[in-house]
Amino acid sequence: MEKIIQDDPVEAENISVDNNKISALIYTNFIMKIFKLVIIILNISYFLGFFWYIFCDLTMEIFYDGHSDADSTFMTNFGIKDNSNFHNTVVLTYFSFTSLSTVGFGDYAPRSDVERVVCSFILMFGVSIFSYFMGNFIEILDQYQNLNAELDDADNLAMFFGVL
Repeated sequence: MEKIIQDDPVEAENISVDNNKISALIYTNFIMKIFKLVIIILNISYFLGFFWYIFCDLTMEIFYDGHSDADSTFMTNFGIKDNSNFHNTVVLTYFSFTSLSTVGFGDYAPRSDVERVVCSFILMFGVSIFSYFMGNFIEILDQYQNLNAELDDADNLAMFFGVL
C-alpha cells in the first residue's frame, strides 16, 4: 500500500491538499482562540462598566443626595445621567476597559473618595484578569510558533533529501 501511494502522483497531490486543509483548520483554531479571548475581555469590560454605573448611582443616592459635593462625582462630572443609553454603554465600557488594563487615560476617572477606593480594587482585579488573559494569549502564540517550527523542520528535511 505504501508503494502505491508513493508511485501514484494523484495520491501524492491529495496528501498535500489534505495537509493544506489541516493547516488551515489549525490556523483557524488559533484565530478562534484569540477571538474568544477578545470577546471575553469585552464582556468583562461591559459588565464591569454597568457595575460601575450601578455603584455610582447608588453612591449618589446614599452619600450625596442633596449635598453640594454631588458635583464632584463620576455621574455628575461626566454628565452620565444626561446622555443616551448607547453613549453611556460606550463610555462605561471604555472606562472599565481602560481601568482593567490599568492604562487609565485620565479622561474618565473616579472623582469622589468612595469611587477612588472601589476603583483601586478594580485596578487590582484588572491586573490579575489581564495577566491571566495575556498568559493565555502567549500560550496560543507559543503553540502557533511550535507548529510552524515543526513545519519548517519538515521543509528543511525535504529540501535536504531533495538535494541528495
